[in-house]
Amino acid sequence: MEIIESFLSKNPCYKKGQKIKVKGLMLHSVGCNQPSAMKFVDSWNNPAHNQSCVHAFIDGNTGDVYQTLPWEYRGWHCGKGSTGKSANDTHIGVEMCEPACIHYTGGSTFTCTDEAAAREVVTRTYDSAVILFAALCKVFGLNPLEDGVIISHREGHMRNIASDHQDPEHLWNQLHTGYTMDGFRRAVSEAMK
Repeated sequence: MEIIESFLSKNPCYKKGQKIKVKGLMLHSVGCNQPSAMKFVDSWNNPAHNQSCVHAFIDGNTGDVYQTLPWEYRGWHCGKGSTGKSANDTHIGVEMCEPACIHYTGGSTFTCTDEAAAREVVTRTYDSAVILFAALCKVFGLNPLEDGVIISHREGHMRNIASDHQDPEHLWNQLHTGYTMDGFRRAVSEAMK
C-alpha cells in the first residue's frame, strides 16, 4: 500500500481549512461501481463540489491510498445525525472504492455480475484500510478497540452522529465476505503490533 498525496485543493472543504482534534476514524465505501480512486480525486477537486470531502480514497485496483485532505482537517464525509452532532467534528473519513461489476438497484442494494472479482476488490481495499487505520491510530494515539474510535458510516448513523447510510457493511454482507466492523477493529489492533 502506498499513500499518494492528492489534496483536493480546489474543493471548498479544503479551502475552508478547519481543523479538528482527531478522536476517531470512520470507514466508508463509495456507494457506486467505481474502483478507481483517481476518478473521485479528479471529480471532487473543483470549486463546485461543495457537499462532500473525505480524507482519503482507497483504490480498488491497487489498494493504494489517495490522501485528499490533511488528516487534521475537518472533512465533510458523514453528514450529521438528527441531533445535529457530526463525526465530521471528530473523525477522519476514509472511502474504500467499490468493484466495477456491481450495479446498485436502489438504496444500498446491488446486483453483481462477478462475485469472485468483486470480493478481490473488496479484500484489497479492506486490507489497505487495516494498514492505514493502524498507522493513523499510532499517529493520533488511538486505541482501535475503544468504543467509538473506529466506526463505519452505518455505525455513525446508529450513534446519531452521521446521516443514514449502510456502508461499508452492506458491501461486505451482500458479497458474503465475512467481514464485520468488530473483525476490522481487531485486525487494526493486530496490525499495530
